[in-house]
Amino acid sequence: MSDMKSTLLLLLTAGLLMSCAPKTESTTTTTSTDNGAVETTTTETTTETTTETTDESTLANDDQGDLSEEVDMAAGDGLEGTVMDFDGTGRTFMLNENDKNYTVNISESTEFAGIATTADEFFGADRNGANIAVEGAINGDAIDATKVTTSQ
Repeated sequence: MSDMKSTLLLLLTAGLLMSCAPKTESTTTTTSTDNGAVETTTTETTTETTTETTDESTLANDDQGDLSEEVDMAAGDGLEGTVMDFDGTGRTFMLNENDKNYTVNISESTEFAGIATTADEFFGADRNGANIAVEGAINGDAIDATKVTTSQ
């Protein structure tokens, strides 16, 4: 099973790297002049995509995320960071990832995994300073959580 995970991770990494390769487009323009001469101009445009990678969102960062969760994180479908402004009674908290703060929006359908497997378990203990992963849609400075994974 471990070889399968390694192979999948390698294939995903290769796919991401290939999508970052520069792309070249060529445009040819043909014009006629009044004296019947034909001029051909070819223009090449290179578009380069850059992707910033960090040690976050990998299987090597010692969190509780499994391979599919880590792939979601790497694809930008979630965040990993430290809980701050935790309010268990109000069931609200913020997440700090790479010195940026996000408001985490929890709904009835949010799944909980890791140490706390229910909303009651998660909000029943002070999580300030805990490292967690939050999967969901990122909207500016907020994330609509579909899954919260606690590692401490």
